[in-house]
Amino acid sequence: MRSAKKVLGMAMVGLFAFVPFLNVSAKTEWTIEDWTTADGYGSVTAVDDNITNIKGSDTATEGMFLGPYSMKSEAKLADGITEDVYIELNKDSMANGELFGLTMSLNDASDSYVTELLVDTQKVNDGYLVTVGLDPDFSYTISEDGVYTYRYTATLEDGKTYLQFSILKWDEVIASTTKIDMGETTAVSAGYMWFCSITAANGINVYTTLPEKPSEEIPVEPVEPTEPSEEVTTPDSENTVEEQNPETSDSIILTVGMLVTSLTLVGFGIKALKKRA
Repeated sequence: MRSAKKVLGMAMVGLFAFVPFLNVSAKTEWTIEDWTTADGYGSVTAVDDNITNIKGSDTATEGMFLGPYSMKSEAKLADGITEDVYIELNKDSMANGELFGLTMSLNDASDSYVTELLVDTQKVNDGYLVTVGLDPDFSYTISEDGVYTYRYTATLEDGKTYLQFSILKWDEVIASTTKIDMGETTAVSAGYMWFCSITAANGINVYTTLPEKPSEEIPVEPVEPTEPSEEVTTPDSENTVEEQNPETSDSIILTVGMLVTSLTLVGFGIKALKKRA
């Protein structure tokens, strides 16, 4: 009975440890239909079934070339909000100095704006410099081309709202801000996901689903062929060769012996025939 209680207790501990992960809202998939472009909020173009090219407006509004936004997310702050946007960063697609800003807002119970977390990404020489205004100590340079996950999280802890931003390369977090304390707010749900400014002439490619991670093939080093060693003749090898060669002495002796035996048998056969005659 004690062991049963012990096992049950361990199971309950494991369950409670897992519960916080169950409270995180599911991430939203952003399709081309989810982005609003009306009234000067940029443009969207389908590259294929999984990729949407997003561009900013032709003219600036209050200094920003406004891009598309989406109000699709229905995540609740009480459950924990996690939203991912999969963005392709390619050094050849943006000119030095071009940039885009992406922000996620939080709304109150009447669906009105409360606060937001803005992330700026600018092409600087051979990399992309990512900065977050609410965390002035955070900056990260992305130097390799690829599809990166821009992750926004919002949590409610002890009555306070916390915001955080992370960058992922496939399933690995490569950079993250601190958990930014926004204090006590009236936020209850996710608001918009908005490309608030895009100055990239070629636009930004946004993926609905993250592409599969390329397989990591382990390179195989070629093995140099070894030169055959010179054959050393030994008495055993000579005997082996002679047994296989009918011209050797042992083979000749064996052949002669077989011939004598055959002649003897023939002789006995002839004598037997004479006796019968």
